[in-house]
Amino acid sequence: MQPYKRKRRTRNDMFVLGGWLFADLLLGLAMLFAVANTVGQEPPTPTPTSTPNELETAEANFSRAAAQNRQTVEALEDEVAQADTAAQQTQAAADEQSAQATEMANEAATREAMTADERATSDAQATESATSAEATIAALATERASTDSSVADLNSNLATSVAQATEIANTINTQATEQASLQASATESANVVNTQATEQAALQASATESANAGVNTQATITASQNSLATSQAQSAAAQATAEAAGAQISNANATSVALDQQLQLNSLNPVSVSATIQVDLNGVLGGDQGAINNARQELSTALAPYIRGENCRIGFVNISSRAPDVGPGVDLSDAIARLIQSSFQQLLPEPTDGSEPQLASESIALPGTDPAGEVQLQLFLSAGCQPAG
Repeated sequence: MQPYKRKRRTRNDMFVLGGWLFADLLLGLAMLFAVANTVGQEPPTPTPTSTPNELETAEANFSRAAAQNRQTVEALEDEVAQADTAAQQTQAAADEQSAQATEMANEAATREAMTADERATSDAQATESATSAEATIAALATERASTDSSVADLNSNLATSVAQATEIANTINTQATEQASLQASATESANVVNTQATEQAALQASATESANAGVNTQATITASQNSLATSQAQSAAAQATAEAAGAQISNANATSVALDQQLQLNSLNPVSVSATIQVDLNGVLGGDQGAINNARQELSTALAPYIRGENCRIGFVNISSRAPDVGPGVDLSDAIARLIQSSFQQLLPEPTDGSEPQLASESIALPGTDPAGEVQLQLFLSAGCQPAG
């Protein structure tokens, strides 16, 4: 390590030091003069700064905080609601499982308590119930297929009616053309008759002036009269033909109107209407005449707008009945269908083949629902139906 050597000052260093001292002296004098010039003067007016609107700021902060709090509360309420729903669903599932377990335990205990004969009887009853349910399902499937066939028949009848209406319209046009031709022929015959009548009048005048040539003139007059009679007969025949054609056209127009009305009756409105009635389930199924009459009266009230309306026909109806089990529900729907078939034939579409009107329906059961005996009708009416009132 080398020893520190102090740098030797030169004249140039002294000049630099003197310059710095002189500069400091000038700075001090300048500050002294500046202070001396401001002695006794008022201090300058400070520039006012804008006072912040602390109230609006606080309100904005409060609103923002309140909105955040509301969002938080809503989120918490949603979570609580979801939790409650999940808890209710879980509890319902647990209750259902518990009920099923209890029922199975009761059935098992009951079966254990049964004798061999009682067990055999119970098994036979269970087999019979299963067989009855399968038969009911098969009957429903068969009835559904029959309903589909009825709808297809209705569509086929509709197409046939449309074709017949088109053919009759073409026939009407042809007959109108023929009538115009016949009327023209009748007009021409009338003109011929008028011409011949004029000629006969001229011949008669000539006969009056030429009495000496009476024989020849009389022969000519007789021939003209015969020709006139023939023309009049032809004109009368043409007029009769024209009148017959007019009558035929009138009949064709009436037939067209009737077919158009029949088309409206056999065309289904795709928008259904609903009606609900309440009947005595056990009374109707048990054949109680009072209950059946009450059910018929309920149907009459529900179908009254269509009975009193114009061009109203029931093309198809879904009949749904509330009952404790499937079997009674389907049986009640079938009974209501039979009541409509027998008591309200004026609302059934008329078959084109002249056969007896039939109700196209579907019987549906609503098992285990209340009130028992309530029957819901979903009616598909004809397209031209205009209900009363």
